[in-house]
Amino acid sequence: MSRSYRLIVSASLMLFLIMGLITPAEAQSNPEGGGYWLRGANMEKATKLMKEGKSVERYSEKSIKEKTEKEVQTLEDLRNEDKQSSSVYESKMGPPRFTALGWEPPAFDYDHISTVEECRNNPSSGSETGYIKNHYSFCWSHVATYQIPRSCRFGICTYDGVQIQFTEIGYGSNQSRKMRVYYSIDDILVTNPSLNGAKLKIDLVCQAKINPGDCKPDSKTPAIERTIAQWKNTNYGLKTFLSDAPPATDNNPDQIGYMDFWPKLTIKHAPRKFTKTIDGIKQRVRFDSAKYMFAFPDQHFWQGAIFSKTDAVLNVPVTQPGFAPLKEAGEHWKFAMDQPEKTKPYKLGKKIPGALGDRPLTRMYTKRHPEEYAQNRAKTRSVCNKEFKDEDRTGKECDEFPFASTWEGSSTNGQDWFSVRLIPKESNNATGRWLAAWYAYDRILDNDPFYVQVKAPVKVGTISSYGTPKPGQDHRSSDNFSLKNIPAYASKLQWKVTSGPAGAQFDVMHDDKFGFDETIFNDLRDGSTTDIKTVDDIYLANPEKTNDQEFTVEIYAIP
Repeated sequence: MSRSYRLIVSASLMLFLIMGLITPAEAQSNPEGGGYWLRGANMEKATKLMKEGKSVERYSEKSIKEKTEKEVQTLEDLRNEDKQSSSVYESKMGPPRFTALGWEPPAFDYDHISTVEECRNNPSSGSETGYIKNHYSFCWSHVATYQIPRSCRFGICTYDGVQIQFTEIGYGSNQSRKMRVYYSIDDILVTNPSLNGAKLKIDLVCQAKINPGDCKPDSKTPAIERTIAQWKNTNYGLKTFLSDAPPATDNNPDQIGYMDFWPKLTIKHAPRKFTKTIDGIKQRVRFDSAKYMFAFPDQHFWQGAIFSKTDAVLNVPVTQPGFAPLKEAGEHWKFAMDQPEKTKPYKLGKKIPGALGDRPLTRMYTKRHPEEYAQNRAKTRSVCNKEFKDEDRTGKECDEFPFASTWEGSSTNGQDWFSVRLIPKESNNATGRWLAAWYAYDRILDNDPFYVQVKAPVKVGTISSYGTPKPGQDHRSSDNFSLKNIPAYASKLQWKVTSGPAGAQFDVMHDDKFGFDETIFNDLRDGSTTDIKTVDDIYLANPEKTNDQEFTVEIYAIP
């Protein structure tokens, strides 16, 4: 293009912009067309532009094209990266059961993302990391848009477009070093019928992170290329990745391997000589051959493949009837994390990790670290003998938290930041086997971090009340109070009358400094449950059946 011609085009563009005949986005048209990932609030605007033949580049996601900086990394670096993950998930392991062999864990089962709808309905599915449901299930869903130039005049181009909703669902394994990805395309839109003949090729590619054998695409699941019309009829595909186990070494006894994988979508339109490839986000997979993944009495899980950029949460819903055998142990763990300064042994400034939002626990495989494990058990026994020397221990055993099978245990934490409590022997036995099975089921290797969440009632408020409205008040019988620190798992509030007339009834009202005080809850009594409302400045009101006596109410957040 000559210099004079370029000046004419620039002047024309400026004139059109001033006159409002074209937008700045149209003035930035790309004569080569493009391929883009789109999501979120701008989807509707981008789709409208595409239907009008205008560029959607301004609404594309640039960061989605970023790739891992290092192709090959050390095992230590990769495991440290996993530990920096901000993603967590709650395990869905069932309760233990009592059999002729004693307490047994439930049989292992996957909790997979089972449908495209389940994936797309999760807000994280369109994020830069995707939705990691658990160690064995991941998905990512995004809109891909291709714009093929129709014509360009004076630097302004119009386009024909193809738009699809691409979804990939990944499945790990607790039996093999194999990972599968199911993918599909939906909501196919073409702005020119001729584009139904364009060919779309979908592949998933991988990158080995430590050993060359970490990433082996299965030849039985090659890339799939179909015309857009064919994709409308058959909209899915499958990709499988395998991993060779490296030799066991002192540095890598569990024969760990890592890979990153990501989708690669290429569209070709031969009549217009158009070809464009776009890559999706990278996701990480960890393979291992840890031989100690075992659940009593006879479940072995010799190999596995997990999505490692998420931390597991040991979920203990002790209020559910099936989990009654874990109740005493679970309540101890929760108390230790919530109120460490009140636990035994007493230690000034004691902090006990494990809760979500705090430091995680770290598994210690006991047979690989027998000396450290023995030190934890010995210290726990010594402290228990001292703390409970005057108590009747018939039918009871000493439970410790953090667990002896973690590096935060009684001895290995190095600061006496632990708790001991006597609990029934049956609860201790059931809990021990259940915890060991969970390590295997969620594939928690030696030195893997994890959290503990005990879903039990939590006291979130206490308030004392007169037996009648306060002097000069029509309704109010207590001071203002607020309900704070309600755990995310709570679904209801429970109100308990803990002193005074047991049959007391009352309302709860909101102190509105600038208007009429609203009744939040009415006709409550001992044991009443209500929805959760996190409102400041509430008070008890309209007390009845108190015989004019004062009473105290405790409020609990319950699962």
